[in-house]
Amino acid sequence: MSRILGAACAIVVVCLPAAAGGRTAHSTAGGLSEVVVTLTAPPLAGATGHAATDTVAREQSAFTTVLHRAIPSAQIRWRYRLVMNGAAVVVPQREIPRLRALPGVISVDTGASYRVAATTEAAVARATKRWQTGLPNRGDGVKIGIIDDGVDQSHRYFSPVGYTMPPGFPKGQTAYTTAKVIVARAFAPAGTTWKNALKPFDAGQSEHATHVAGIAAGNANTAAGGGATISGVAPRAYLGNYKALSVPTDAGVGLDGNAPEIVAAIEAAVADGMDIINLSIGEPEIAPSRDLVALALDAAARGGVIPVVAAGNDFDEFGRGSLSSPGSSDLAITVAAVTSPDGSGSSTLASFSGSGPTPISLRLKPDISAPGVGIVSSLPGNRFQAMSGTSMASPQIAGAAALLQERHPEWTVAEIKSALIGSGTPVKEGGKIAPPTRGGGGLAQPSQADVPLILASPASLSLGLVKPGSTTAVSVLLADVGGGPAPWDVTFEPTATTPGATLSASLTATAPGTLDINLDVAADAAEGEVAGYLRLTRGADVRRIPYWLRVTRPALGGARTTALRAPGAYLGDTRGKPAVASRYRYPEVPPGGPVSAELLGPEQVFRVTLSKPVANFGVVITQRGRGSRVEPRVVSAGDENRLTGYPALPVNLNPYLAEFLEPVLVAGAIQPTAGTYDVVFDSSTAAGAGSYTFRYWLNDIQPPRVRLDNGRVRRGTPLVARLTDESSGVDATTIKLLVDGKEKTSSYRAGALRIPTDDLRRGKHILRLQVSDYQETRNMENVPLILPNTRVLTTTIVVR
Repeated sequence: MSRILGAACAIVVVCLPAAAGGRTAHSTAGGLSEVVVTLTAPPLAGATGHAATDTVAREQSAFTTVLHRAIPSAQIRWRYRLVMNGAAVVVPQREIPRLRALPGVISVDTGASYRVAATTEAAVARATKRWQTGLPNRGDGVKIGIIDDGVDQSHRYFSPVGYTMPPGFPKGQTAYTTAKVIVARAFAPAGTTWKNALKPFDAGQSEHATHVAGIAAGNANTAAGGGATISGVAPRAYLGNYKALSVPTDAGVGLDGNAPEIVAAIEAAVADGMDIINLSIGEPEIAPSRDLVALALDAAARGGVIPVVAAGNDFDEFGRGSLSSPGSSDLAITVAAVTSPDGSGSSTLASFSGSGPTPISLRLKPDISAPGVGIVSSLPGNRFQAMSGTSMASPQIAGAAALLQERHPEWTVAEIKSALIGSGTPVKEGGKIAPPTRGGGGLAQPSQADVPLILASPASLSLGLVKPGSTTAVSVLLADVGGGPAPWDVTFEPTATTPGATLSASLTATAPGTLDINLDVAADAAEGEVAGYLRLTRGADVRRIPYWLRVTRPALGGARTTALRAPGAYLGDTRGKPAVASRYRYPEVPPGGPVSAELLGPEQVFRVTLSKPVANFGVVITQRGRGSRVEPRVVSAGDENRLTGYPALPVNLNPYLAEFLEPVLVAGAIQPTAGTYDVVFDSSTAAGAGSYTFRYWLNDIQPPRVRLDNGRVRRGTPLVARLTDESSGVDATTIKLLVDGKEKTSSYRAGALRIPTDDLRRGKHILRLQVSDYQETRNMENVPLILPNTRVLTTTIVVR
């Protein structure tokens, strides 16, 4: 996005010793212990909007229910919402393992209390357990580019002592470089007024990149407090700082950047000779042929640069199909987040970690998993702190890829990716092996990837959406990488099956050679997913190939449709219509998400036909009749399984607006290709059927118009501003009014904004009015401009 993918779901609570203050967790009489439970969502301190509050409340309510069901004697002593999301719970000591296994629980800590952003030396010491790569090298000479919000090159984790600047460096703004951080560039959008946008490091805003860079390549044996020392995965690698996120956001998601700047950063990283680029960033996927950032990463990979991308942190809110772009890049290595391995080497997959398939391209992602929960790394000001998110998992793999590239400089990007996927080990979700759409090839095992024995191409298989009565045959090429000609036994390790859908393959395979896989879907096959791993075994050696598909019977295929031939206002009514579709995907919003998960009411369907690609199209419900609870979705024609991605959902997607992630009765598509689409009006229950009016627009790339009736008024007489928008319409919730820099109340009705003047002194005042249209709720970072559908009027008014 590029918004960052760690801060949004960062769990920055850290463990504090009793001596630091606060209530001490302790053992009580009768073998009871008071422990602190941390749940998934971030705390509310600093959060904006109702979505965050609702998410925390929902998680805590669900936790209370499962807690008392699983451990009836448990007592909740304290609840935490602001400085952490969790609770202090008194339980029998013997029940602590069961408590740790409850759904939604990230961690259970004894002997401690918690605070936000108050890391102590002892806290860091307890949180520095590291994922071990098992490789002896350190990444000497490999260059890792961090495309993010700016790296603090002065942090002691990046001390240049002992480094020599490589030939041809430094590059960029050399005042921000060292012999460790050898590139410093900034990519700011045209016209931005943010004072630090053109600097490679923003002292007031750049935290995320510094944390990410430390995980990938922080110097070995760096003191992090309390006697603890930490190290990046590839501690002797060089770092390149590519600040492509430059603009602060009203939504409070940190610095943000759009596709043009991200692509420019990718281009520069390739030109500068970076070997690896890490992007712990994300945005909703659009049509693959028009997704500039994903396409740029594919090109970089084809040029020999390894792109590593975070999977996103949206699973709790948006469920399956929540994996973000550019993690949808075909050739990139996309990384899910898991907990650090326990004593047995096993990793409660992080519940927030984004899930495949990719919403529009239906690719099987993520590719691999790495620890992303409670990862300690650097923050500006020589601080260290634990954070969570796929942002923290991605640089672990970037570092591992650097180690592998150092050891195998002749390997291609595809070979390194295949080696990592094939040698991964299973991760758990709910006590079972996680499906490949959540964990990819599993927890990365770099020491096994170093000796892969065989490499599969493709390394994973997505057969997409398959209809009953069909057959499909695919082939996987197996290359010999030191394993020799002995055959491998082939078995299936399913994580999901569907009656009537059968996958088959030969019993053995050899390398080099071809492994043929066949899918037969009976005419009466049920709907559902088929997923798991093709397991290749030879003695103690195991390699795996992830696979996924979904058998579908589109219920909307036979729906009666009404053509939307021209933009404008329309009437609709779902009463008396059939109710055939109930779930829409992808993403497939789970219960408790930001919009309705199941729509069991009747549907009314309108059809949009595009003869050529367009910038956007969409609808907004402008009024609902009494009792009507109709809401919109947009899908590929006749198929509720083919949403146009996140823009198809009635939620605000624009991080530059304060209303980000708030519900809004708008749905549409961003940069759709030529084709036929359906706008579906549905409701969660039959009782919610009813009448409604809506506006349909096409290619809305202009903001509303704003005109003051008169800039000179008598005190007590309201100023009147006329707001008009002939396309998607004025979104009154976005109206922001400042007079002399202070927020001022106003009233809006029928296109007229009335601004009271009773409290204004006589004389001149500076008025600033900002307003967006409904298309702006669909816009995100794949739209070339920032807030292209928002008008800002700044003018002088006179009160007499």
